[in-house]
Amino acid sequence: MLEDLARAWTASGLRPVIDSVFPFARAREAFDHLMTGSHVGKIVIALSD
Repeated sequence: MLEDLARAWTASGLRPVIDSVFPFARAREAFDHLMTGSHVGKIVIALSD
């Protein structure tokens, strides 16, 4: 079932909407931004540059 979902996702060309990218050092700020509820899309915490 998961393989079917992965194939459908790949075939559809859908991509997640990314609202913001924060470096790991600013993870707390990323969480605070998430808690405001003002984001539209995903909040990404980058583990490396």
